[in-house]
Amino acid sequence: MEKEKGEEDKRSCSSSTCLWMLPEGCIAEILSLTSPRDVCRLSLVSPSLQSAADSDSVWEKFLPSDYQSIIAGSPTPIPDFRSLKDLYVYLSHHPILIDEGRKSFSLEKSTGKKCYFLGARYLTIAWGDTPEYWEWTSLPESRFLEVAQLKIVWWLEIWGTIRAGILSPMTSYAANLVYKFEDDYGFDTRQMEVSVGISGVQSENVRVAYLHPDPQFLPEFVYDELSFTPGSYNFFTQMESNWHWPEDSDSSDTPLPKLRDDGWFELELGEFFTGNEDDFIELRMQDVMTGCRKKGLIVEGIEIRPRIA
Repeated sequence: MEKEKGEEDKRSCSSSTCLWMLPEGCIAEILSLTSPRDVCRLSLVSPSLQSAADSDSVWEKFLPSDYQSIIAGSPTPIPDFRSLKDLYVYLSHHPILIDEGRKSFSLEKSTGKKCYFLGARYLTIAWGDTPEYWEWTSLPESRFLEVAQLKIVWWLEIWGTIRAGILSPMTSYAANLVYKFEDDYGFDTRQMEVSVGISGVQSENVRVAYLHPDPQFLPEFVYDELSFTPGSYNFFTQMESNWHWPEDSDSSDTPLPKLRDDGWFELELGEFFTGNEDDFIELRMQDVMTGCRKKGLIVEGIEIRPRIA
C-alpha cells in the first residue's frame, strides 16, 4: 500500500501540481503554448503561476503579430496599459475603429483570434448613394458614425470583401449581417439569398434566408419563375403572387435571425476557412429575383467572427 501511495504521489508531482515549482520563465514559456482561457484558469492555482500567467511574454504570444500597427492606425483613443494582458482584455471587450472608422477590430476573448466588423460605409450597396433609395444616418446604438437606412428599393443587393490574410490563419470564420428595422415592409415573407465565397469565383453555397425576426413570418415556401411580358403593369403583382408552399421541404439549413446583446439582429451569411491568405472572401446578401418593394431596413454592417468549437 505504501509503495502504491508513493507511486501515486510521484505521478501527481510530475503533473500540473508541480508546475509551479519550475522557474517563472519556464512556466511562462509553457503557458504561452496553451490558450488565454487555460492561462486564466491556471493563474488561480498558486501565486507563482499567477505571476507567470500575467507576464508580457505570455500575452504577447496571444496578441496578433500585427497588433501594434492595427492600434496605431485607429482613430479610437487607446488607454495606456500596465501589461499586455490588460491590452488583450481591453481589445476583447472594446472593439476599436480602424480604416477611417469604416471597420472595427477586436479579439475573440477565449482564443485571441481576430474579429472584424465591416461597417455599412465599407460595403457595396446597390444604389446606396442614391438619396431616393437609401439614406445615411447616425444611430447612438451603432459603433459606426453612419448606418445605411433603406427608403425604398425593389432590387436589394449588399456585399463586401475581406482578404483572408488579415484574419487569423488556418481558422474557420462565420460572417453575419447586422441590421434592424425601422419599418419591415416587404420583409415579412421575403426570401433572401446569402452566400460566402472566394471573390471572382461563383459561390456554390448560396442559401435561402429570412431577415424578418418574427418566426410567424418565416414560412417554408418556394418561388417558381414565370415568363413575364416586359413592361407589363402587373409585373410586381405577378412576382409577389407566385410564392407557394413546397410539397416536401427541409428548412434545417435555413439561417434565421438572432437578437444580439447590443439590440441589433444578425443573420449568418455563411462560413469560410482562412487557408489561403491571398484569397479575397466575398460576403453577399441579396433579393434580386422577387421584384417586390422593400423599405425600412437599417444596415450596420457585416461582422466576421471565428467559429468557436
